[in-house]
Amino acid sequence: MLEESRHKTAVILGTLSQVPNYPKKLKIYLNNASPYWQGVYWDKGKTYRRSLKTTDKRTAYEHAKAFYEQVIVAKYSHPGHLKNYKNIDVRLKAKSNPKFTLNDITRQWLSRRSVKWSPRHAVDVERRITNNILRFVGDKNIQQITRSELLGLLQKLEERSAFGMARRILNDCRQIWQFAIVIEACKHNITLGLNAALHEHTVVHFHAVTPKELPDLMRNIAKYDKEDDVIVRYALQLMALTFVRKNELLLAKWDEFDLENAVWKIPANRMKMRIEHVVPLSKQSLFLLNHILLAYPSNAYVFHKGNSHKPLVDHSLICGLYWLGYKYRMTVHGFRTIASTILNEHNFKADVIERQLAHTEANQVRRAYNRAQYLNERIEMMSWWGDYLEKITPFTTS
Repeated sequence: MLEESRHKTAVILGTLSQVPNYPKKLKIYLNNASPYWQGVYWDKGKTYRRSLKTTDKRTAYEHAKAFYEQVIVAKYSHPGHLKNYKNIDVRLKAKSNPKFTLNDITRQWLSRRSVKWSPRHAVDVERRITNNILRFVGDKNIQQITRSELLGLLQKLEERSAFGMARRILNDCRQIWQFAIVIEACKHNITLGLNAALHEHTVVHFHAVTPKELPDLMRNIAKYDKEDDVIVRYALQLMALTFVRKNELLLAKWDEFDLENAVWKIPANRMKMRIEHVVPLSKQSLFLLNHILLAYPSNAYVFHKGNSHKPLVDHSLICGLYWLGYKYRMTVHGFRTIASTILNEHNFKADVIERQLAHTEANQVRRAYNRAQYLNERIEMMSWWGDYLEKITPFTTS
């Protein structure tokens, strides 16, 4: 009676069978409505069925595999289901949109994001993604990249102790996958939760000398006489006097300077926060800049070598500090740290110091308003700072 009361398309008891070596959600069965075996697959609340057009159970298994591949994988792009089943012939490649490779999506993402970045930062981001991610999986459709695959690449970075780099790249990838979801290149952000499998972020402060050690540092810089590299001495001295960021100094061009009015305006596209920054120039800074203009003439970059029209390379200043014996003792960023420490100790207003360090407001309206805020006080402070450093050791060109 129980058998007779069941609907004719219901599964005949005892015939429901799992397809060997395939997901448990893929099964075959018989019903009273057809002599043929039926294939069924459940996925995310949906049921997919197909008549397998065979009365032989073994043949039904083979037809069910094709059903799984063609209907589910090809149509709905679920290659993740196949990662443990090497015997499946996946024919996704021909049907995949070539624009949905990770390489192409990353290029699209970079073209949109880099509008708000400085050129140097855009190059840095592209380089780290290319060298550590795209060179390995860039040609793959973004839907075919698995969480374990991406995690493996990030853990390779950690194996060489590049923990901070691993987290920065994970953040880049998170944004790339979010962008891919928006343009309907994929449905899931596989980067979510991967941070839990990486080492905890540890803040490492930049090395900087103490105020008591600053005089020795400035005297050693003044004696810097490495052959064909003396311009690095002037770059380090101007860094100490202005305490701008490294790339803001190395990429400085003469058209940014108004030597008559003693001011340096760094354009927004070269600033970290994309807001123009005004640097009042002390008489010591003007002395160095006038000498550089005569000794190293150029229509473009302030700091370059010989007849080169290219700026000093990125590591020039840190290598100069290493040559002076300050490895693990002083970094280029350390000039900002020591200037902030001493200026605070001498009771200059914290807001004035922070503004000169270009530590800007998160609010865009206040950022624009603060661009030239405290300018008179900053002019006074930078003049005092130049005199303070000159008392340690005179700025000379010999």
